[in-house]
Amino acid sequence: MMVITVKFLGGLRQEMGMESTTLRLPDNATVADLEHQLRSLGLDLDAQKNIAVLNQCGLSQLPSDRQLAPEDVVMVFPNISGGS
Repeated sequence: MMVITVKFLGGLRQEMGMESTTLRLPDNATVADLEHQLRSLGLDLDAQKNIAVLNQCGLSQLPSDRQLAPEDVVMVFPNISGGS
């Protein structure tokens, strides 16, 4: 069993009611497993709403079968848009 820490940034801290949480995943867990667990927390991972990153790389840019490691860092933050 592997334990991964997920940090919530920006307004997600208030929305989730916590700064971080830990997920227990099987030793051979993949990015797809991580996405499933994040969605089960109630997170909308649509890039227009929230962005999830794993080791400073967007989850959507990683192969879904990439295996996770216990030292992986996961952060989720709201999408910030601006302009005129």
